[in-house]
This record gives sequence, C-alpha cells and structure tokens, in this order.
Amino acid sequence: MKINTNFKRIVVAFMMFLFVAAGSFSGDKHNIKPHFKEAEKLLAKRNALFSLDVDVQLGVGISNTSFEFNKPDTNGSLTSTSSKVGPAIGANLSLNFLGFGFTTGLLYANKGFETSTGTKTNLNYLNIPLLIYFDFNIGPKIRVDGNLGPYFGLLLSQDVNPLYKAKNFDLGLTGNLQFAYMFNKYMGVLLGGNYEYGGLNNLGSNETIKKITTSTIKIYTGMKFEL
Repeated sequence: MKINTNFKRIVVAFMMFLFVAAGSFSGDKHNIKPHFKEAEKLLAKRNALFSLDVDVQLGVGISNTSFEFNKPDTNGSLTSTSSKVGPAIGANLSLNFLGFGFTTGLLYANKGFETSTGTKTNLNYLNIPLLIYFDFNIGPKIRVDGNLGPYFGLLLSQDVNPLYKAKNFDLGLTGNLQFAYMFNKYMGVLLGGNYEYGGLNNLGSNETIKKITTSTIKIYTGMKFEL
C-alpha cells in the first residue's frame, strides 16, 4: 500500500526545500537536482515497505462446546452434545511491515451446541483479536495471509439453559490462513479458514459443571481492501 499521495508530495516538497536551502548557502546549485531525485527514490522505496489492509469476512462456523463435570450429568443432556452450525461475520484490520505485523478487528462468533434431542443452544460473542500477522505473494495476483494469537470475547446473548450460565467474558486463542486474489493493488476477493479455541478463562462453573470450553472452525469468503 502506498502512503497518501498528497502527504508524499508534501514530504518531497519539504525535502526539496532543504536541498535548495543547502545549495544556496553552499553556492553549489547545480548538484541539487540529482540529490532530489535520489531522495524521492528512497522515499518511494520506504513507502513500499508498509501496508494497511481491511478484510471483510462472511462465512459459517462449526462450533462445539465441551463440558467437564464435578459430578455425573444425571439427565445426560450435556454429556452427548454435538456440533452446531452458525453464521460468521466481521472485519479485520492488519498493519503490515516487511511481511509481518499486527491484526485486530471485530468478529461476530455464534457458538454453542446441539443436544441429542435436537435442541440447539446459542452463545453469541463479539470477538476482538490481538494477533501476530504475516503475508507473502504468490505471483502478481495471489496474496497469502495468516495470523495467530489471543482474542477477547464479549457476550452479546445466550439461550437460557437451566444447567449453566456462561460468563460475559471469553478468552481464547485463534488463528487463520487465507488466500486473496487481487483485482488490482487496492482490492481483492478472499477465501480462508479459521480455528478458535475459547474458554481459557472457563466460560462457566457450578456445583455440577467444572469447566466449559468451546472450539470453532470457520470457513469464509469476503473482500480485501488496501487503504
């Protein structure tokens, strides 16, 4: 991503002014132009080192919730749970320097489980990732991005369950790998996958339940923008 053109012109103009001033004091005005060209090349090279990406994601998540018990689950409704499919949507902002950087954003996470009787229980969180980011190119059009690190989840809503109540805060680990086909240097289309392990802080406990954790696999598409 190139920095703003107007900002670049301002910086170049300022550098030009410095060279003109230096040449005026030294009396050597003939060597100003070569120095100016060299400074502009250096600035352009420096701009190419940085990028700021926005990824808009839309997909599905396959979520499973695991329970550890202090005592046996007498009715068996939490012992034999299965995965549940739900929507996944959000946006990530990545600051990249020389292929590495930092990612954060806002991501809606629909978690939960399905019981043996077919009843679905939803846990809806808004996740804020704090991730280490990397990317590289495969040819002129294909970008490969990835990130890994912790996330913080804020509970939006949950279905009422008489056996437990989930905490309002979730701490977990997440990572994803995605491919982007760039139409031009500013925009492209995404295809990616993500894994998320939640409940490092234990999402809930009571006299029956010792610990609640979640695991989610997401597959998504979307758009990449370079600002």
